[in-house]
Amino acid sequence: MNTEKNVNCGETVATRGRIAFDALCPVCTALRNRWNPILSPRGYPFIPIQHPAIEAELGLTSGELPGEIQLLLNDGRRMGGTDAMLFVARQVWWLAPIGWVAALPGIRTGVDAMYAWVARNRHCLGDACRVPLRRRHRGHEAFFEAP
Repeated sequence: MNTEKNVNCGETVATRGRIAFDALCPVCTALRNRWNPILSPRGYPFIPIQHPAIEAELGLTSGELPGEIQLLLNDGRRMGGTDAMLFVARQVWWLAPIGWVAALPGIRTGVDAMYAWVARNRHCLGDACRVPLRRRHRGHEAFFEAP
């Protein structure tokens, strides 16, 4: 059984799995900073996908990134994207209802679509985009922008 030192209270916690995230993504790093204190003590620490051991475990070449977060469970199972997020949500008692509702058939389709959009655009969210965005003009915007 894998264990890790819980830096918050100094005790050793059994690791149930690892959440592999894109450490080069500002949105992913912010989410890790927010959720690691909640998930790590429950046995789900965040590990950068760029870590050589994680790249090897996922079968990635150096610098290659999957399109979604990866959950690597100790029993050998691997989940990505929405499946990973909902699985982890169900492990925290106060997040479990969100995990259950989000997994319902009609809602799950919308959650999957939202996750896919965020994952695709993760490097351009939060004013972190390195690619200039084209400005879209509608007919009425020219009027409001006139000096």
